[in-house]
Amino acid sequence: NMIAQIADLDKCIALKILHLRGNGETTNQLETLDGFSKNMVALQYLNLRGTKISALKPEIKKIKCLPMLRGLILKDTPVAKEEEYRIEVIMNIRNLERLDKDIFTDEERQEAQELYRQREEEGKLSENNPDGAMFLD
Repeated sequence: NMIAQIADLDKCIALKILHLRGNGETTNQLETLDGFSKNMVALQYLNLRGTKISALKPEIKKIKCLPMLRGLILKDTPVAKEEEYRIEVIMNIRNLERLDKDIFTDEERQEAQELYRQREEEGKLSENNPDGAMFLD
């Protein structure tokens, strides 16, 4: 799988499942998540396993626009090695139910909410995020 970029997916309004994972032991060339659109109203499952996605915060913002996204696979990517990446993902994609096929626990959701409140109190949340993103800029 030699996919290097995502393009013209905004026209795929009925797409429900998208597998962009590498094949077997090879990774694909996908490094960014540019190309997703709020027009993709049906996308529920996105598999990015084995990609070269390495910047969690800026890249997760790019799929936050997917209103029906319930399952996301980031296993075997550089971002999956980041400390507390599950918490960072659920903080930004609140409607997500599963990450790497594991259901988010109530404890993880609570931890994400508490971390959000803490960042809010410390004034570390981005003020220029009208869509409610919880990441620091």
